[in-house]
Amino acid sequence: MSRLNVGLSLAVVAGLATLAMAEVKSGLEVGEFVGAFDVKDCSSGLSKGKTLCYR
Repeated sequence: MSRLNVGLSLAVVAGLATLAMAEVKSGLEVGEFVGAFDVKDCSSGLSKGKTLCYR
């Protein structure tokens, strides 16, 4: 039974190592479409405090 535990432990460690080495991607790729999004204006201009939609 201890051989089974060792084998399972090795399989889990190998799986976790594979996940850890996976390439992490963040954000959009170059040329990818960006949808509209809302932001809160925190400047001191005319739109101060308003929600603005960027397209």
